[in-house]
Amino acid sequence: MKFKDFPLNVRLRLLCGFFIRIVGSAIFPFMALYFSEELGKIAAGIIMTSFVIVGYLTGLFGGYFSDRFNRKLILQIGQLIQILCFIGMTIAIHPSNNWALVVAILYFGHAISNGLNYPALEAIVIDSMEESNRKAIYVYDYWLVNLAIAGGVMLGGAFYRDHRFGLFVGMTFVLIVTTIVLQKYLIDQYKGNRTTPSNPIRGVIENYGIALRDRRWITFVFGGMLVFSTEFHMANYIGVHLAESFHTQKIFSIPFDGVRMMAFMQLENTLLVVAITFAVTAFVKQFKEKNVFFIGLALYITAYAAITSMNSFFILAVLAVVFTIGELLYSPIRQVKQVDLLDPERRASYLAFGGLTWHGAKLVAAAGIVVGAFIGPIFMSGYIFFFGALGTYFYYVSLYKMQDVRQLAA
Repeated sequence: MKFKDFPLNVRLRLLCGFFIRIVGSAIFPFMALYFSEELGKIAAGIIMTSFVIVGYLTGLFGGYFSDRFNRKLILQIGQLIQILCFIGMTIAIHPSNNWALVVAILYFGHAISNGLNYPALEAIVIDSMEESNRKAIYVYDYWLVNLAIAGGVMLGGAFYRDHRFGLFVGMTFVLIVTTIVLQKYLIDQYKGNRTTPSNPIRGVIENYGIALRDRRWITFVFGGMLVFSTEFHMANYIGVHLAESFHTQKIFSIPFDGVRMMAFMQLENTLLVVAITFAVTAFVKQFKEKNVFFIGLALYITAYAAITSMNSFFILAVLAVVFTIGELLYSPIRQVKQVDLLDPERRASYLAFGGLTWHGAKLVAAAGIVVGAFIGPIFMSGYIFFFGALGTYFYYVSLYKMQDVRQLAA
């Protein structure tokens, strides 16, 4: 399908998400650096860790409210909070003010608003999809996300240090414009499910109790957590390992140390995704979806595990190509399968609970730094591969084995 053939809600989500991400990617990756410089490393670590926790917990309530009430209303509330927080942060971060503590407090407000926004908007968009166009939509989304991140990181690298205030002004402007566009044109026919408890705490517990009892969904979430942890090791153990053990090598007269090597692989990944996503998607249409999914996972996990113990520029560069192709093969299929597992009456709650995939993966990857200090690079490759393989098995059980059992029972 072509972009113009997608439902209006989907097109709005893709375009608005692109502009928000491109400016957000120029700001958010540098916030830890800002807090570290202004408030100290310990305070920065506490703020960034708390931000993740607050965002996830708020998302649980955001999912409940988005299933109980009109989703567009919840989205509107979240967007207004987000705009107010960014207006405040923009004022606070101005060079003549630089109120870092105020920025930190409002940063938590942003986490709260994001927890309300994400489940509501994603549920509205999924309600608009048809089964026949889901994969095409997620391919476009995947491509646009990577294009936005690539542009945002370059924008941030060029302007964050000396023109931070301008970037915050830009983000505030983008949020205001996208909020107006979404509120004017986004169509939400969902009226709410008032059979859920009116008490938010009880409602959250009941909704997520149902999600916890859904064995296929829980298995899928834990599978995703373990698989994504292999990639998240790049920012943790792999980054530390390359910084310490990668000997500086000159490639075309350019010196590459461990930090530059990691940055080069990430750049390679982003540029490849932008360049070949649609070509790879068109090529694999002739093959069985299940085979493409697991071949992609095998390439993805094996490459990340191998990177852990390699020190050659050319081998690492090739492995970056391998894990990128693996990601291109399995990622859109994974997103389509995820939608198939959602309870239609509790889509927002399921999506919010599914955030455990990302947060859990970050914790597993963070623990890898400690484990790696004791077992060394070779065994660390096995450690990462084990978790990735276990996650792949969970995917298989959730998507295919449990499905087959249900079909036999029917």
